[in-house]
Amino acid sequence: MKPQRLKSVDIFRGLCMSWMVLAHLIDWWLKSEYNWLHKALIMILDPIGASGFLFIAGVSTTLSYRSRLIKVKISEDYNYRMVRNSYLFRALFIFIIAIFFNFCIAALLSDLSWIWTWFFLLTVAVSLFMAWPLLKTSKMFRIIFGTIILIVNQFIIGFLVPYKGDLNLFGILFRILYSDMHQDPILTFFPFFLFGTVIGEIIFDSYLRNNKNERKMVLKKNLLIPS
Repeated sequence: MKPQRLKSVDIFRGLCMSWMVLAHLIDWWLKSEYNWLHKALIMILDPIGASGFLFIAGVSTTLSYRSRLIKVKISEDYNYRMVRNSYLFRALFIFIIAIFFNFCIAALLSDLSWIWTWFFLLTVAVSLFMAWPLLKTSKMFRIIFGTIILIVNQFIIGFLVPYKGDLNLFGILFRILYSDMHQDPILTFFPFFLFGTVIGEIIFDSYLRNNKNERKMVLKKNLLIPS
């Protein structure tokens, strides 16, 4: 059974996109004497920015993935290989767009090092690639794994920052993992995508139940109370 399209997911995604656009416009256009307003808005609304979008992307990715798995079971013309290829093609397509965007930025700045920069699209694409093998694991494993990444990430940053710009192994690792720290480095933001896959799976499982009251009980037991 395929769950109906959830308006709440689309609304939250729209809010995240709107805030990311607005945050940049405020940063570019606001007069310096009103910087306090920008900082206040960042403190309040930034959780629904890049991290929020990665989270809801994880939710929607899992809803789509689980729906396709159901289709595999009921259709003779659709198989798991097609599910995998469709998923990886979408990730690759976003990755190509991200690299093209980065290339344009690099050309404008006359600095080829910007080709590998964690602008948002690149973070989304790499998150999709990294999440694929993890979609088959349990929800608890993904929660624990994502939490470990968040914690270990702080130690990795502290260790690699002194090597920023160096032409050695640690300098290269810093460039690969963090690039421009003011953007959306993968180890910082991927856990939000991973947590989103857990929530998406819980929502999907609840929609497999036809009884509306039973569906609410499942969401309450498996989502609201644990949260």
